[in-house]
Amino acid sequence: MRVLLVEDHPVVLHGLRAICTSNPTIDVVGEAATAAEAVQGARELQPDVAVVPVRLGGTRGGIELCRSIKSVCGARVVVFTSFTRTVDVQVAMLAGADALISKTATSDVFIAALQQVKAGRQALFVGTGPTPLAAAASFDAMEPLTEREEEILGLVVDGLTNPEIAARLTIEVSTVKTHMRSVLRKLRVDTRRDLLVELAQ
Repeated sequence: MRVLLVEDHPVVLHGLRAICTSNPTIDVVGEAATAAEAVQGARELQPDVAVVPVRLGGTRGGIELCRSIKSVCGARVVVFTSFTRTVDVQVAMLAGADALISKTATSDVFIAALQQVKAGRQALFVGTGPTPLAAAASFDAMEPLTEREEEILGLVVDGLTNPEIAARLTIEVSTVKTHMRSVLRKLRVDTRRDLLVELAQ
């Protein structure tokens, strides 16, 4: 299995590399610390699996990176995160991730998750147990976020207001509101405030 590791914290990257290289069936073909490096690496190296964090460079760049990686190669994308609540899984899956692995997972569970993702399993949610746990079946039926919705969601989570998002993306405030209504509906959250509260917990 050819794996691309994306992580901007050196200690975490070292740990991921050590776990992967301890297994003879896994070949770490590349590492990246930024979204640009990750997309370039995915394009050039064509990995089977890419492991990305939720936050990259201080923003939810890892979530936005899922679609970008998939657009340049056939890799399965795994989000490696300390956030394991339902809303976190929803955000990751709707952004195009094939699995979400908790940072509390053991090395054996991490390796098993990569192998199952490579084999085609989707919506995996991995905890500290001896085997991966399947995510709620409802995730499979969820309507995916559009590229623009992902972009706006990332900016909302980073604290930007609707006018600031509109200025950043050069669109109307009313357009931002329309996209946000769609995001909230897909995430099954009633209000923007509820979403932020959930993600901040």
